[in-house]
Amino acid sequence: MAQRIVYLSWPATEITGGIKLAFQHVEVLRAAGFEAVVATPDGRRPEWFETDVPLIETGDVQRDDDVLVLPENHHEMLVAFAEWPNRKLVFCQNQFMVFRGLNGRKDFGEFGVSGILAEGRLVREFCRRRFPSLPVFPVPVMVDTDVFHFQSEKRMQIVFSPRKRPTEAAFVQDLFRAENPEFRNVPWIELSGASQETVARVLKDSAIYLSLSRFESAALSILEAMACGCAVAGFTGFGAREYTSDGNGFWAAEDDCLDCTDQLARAVRLVTDGGTSYREMLEAANMTANQFGRERFAKRIVEFWRAYLEGGEFPKLFERGSAATRRKQTATAAPTPHCFLRSSGTPIRIRPWSAHLQKRVSVRTRWTR
Repeated sequence: MAQRIVYLSWPATEITGGIKLAFQHVEVLRAAGFEAVVATPDGRRPEWFETDVPLIETGDVQRDDDVLVLPENHHEMLVAFAEWPNRKLVFCQNQFMVFRGLNGRKDFGEFGVSGILAEGRLVREFCRRRFPSLPVFPVPVMVDTDVFHFQSEKRMQIVFSPRKRPTEAAFVQDLFRAENPEFRNVPWIELSGASQETVARVLKDSAIYLSLSRFESAALSILEAMACGCAVAGFTGFGAREYTSDGNGFWAAEDDCLDCTDQLARAVRLVTDGGTSYREMLEAANMTANQFGRERFAKRIVEFWRAYLEGGEFPKLFERGSAATRRKQTATAAPTPHCFLRSSGTPIRIRPWSAHLQKRVSVRTRWTR
């Protein structure tokens, strides 16, 4: 009988990217033939995104038999399963939340954990530094391009989610309007407590996304905005430094609200002016988001679990990586249709992606093998 993989999670009714990512892991595992489920304290299904993943209550987890994947930031859950003989891993999605899970313990090994799945390069580097005795396997995040993708018509409006930076959001909005009277009437669309479907619809409809990320591991919201064709400006939240550049957005120094306001103004002017610079930035952002597609995501997760379940121990092959073991991947950015920007009700044509996007582009991946 195949062992069941159980991703334990905070209640799925909470709207956080980390919960959605745990479900995505289970989705690709089940598609590959693994027996896998998500377990939450109440067993209630999420209402803010669509999924057909089986969901059980934590009380239905099988002692001895199930392979457990625990969140890095849930101390009570780590304690509850610490004495169980089951094989246990931690899925670390945010290095800044590790202290909550440990709650004074030396490391995750004290909870019977034998290894760590780390979301991305920065989390992997942190975990190897913080937990030198535990093997670490990096896994990417995923942009669901079936949901988040480019739309052919955009509105001149600024989308933002103030949850992690409410003070900064109010500050930037006020200063931006004061210093840029020509943009004072540009609408600001707040996303708070919205479903995934609503978030995707608003992003696809909008020309600009103000990133208010803070203490992130990967800042998935930035990638989703890029995939939807938004010009992105604001804070990287640290984690997005892994993939952000001067070519794919306007990035402010962390906590520097003056700089953030300046970067937002640059983004709005770029969109307003249109032209080659605007198209090139959208192209670069599109290519960035494409590096985090489902195929690469699924391949990485499936190869880990196949080796882990067959080998009985944490796969030694994947514990360490170096520049010599990294390989190049090729990514093809899909041609995008003509884009129309609606400003004051007037459509503005933006030319389609330049020809070089239709060529194969060599992209150096940062995930070790």
